[in-house]
Amino acid sequence: MVEILVLYYSAGGSVRRMAELIAEGVERVPGAQARLRTVAKIGDGAPARDGPPYAEAKDLEECAGLALGSPTRFGNMAAPLKAFIDGTGPLWM
Repeated sequence: MVEILVLYYSAGGSVRRMAELIAEGVERVPGAQARLRTVAKIGDGAPARDGPPYAEAKDLEECAGLALGSPTRFGNMAAPLKAFIDGTGPLWM
């Protein structure tokens, strides 16, 4: 089974909905499975109360593909998603 990580940050819910639709599409492909994850707001270490769990480095290690979703902030991805990706440097070294 090929696992695709659908990783997103959503402040208002629209990116979350797009990520859910992408995950549904992945699930329709024979032999593929979606792993839906989000990231915490910066400074929020509490477990996700509503929706998918927060992503961990192991989610990236175990996936065969990656779909990222984020609102844009001044032409860049949202800070919480960027902080998560920046923290995964050891995986890419």
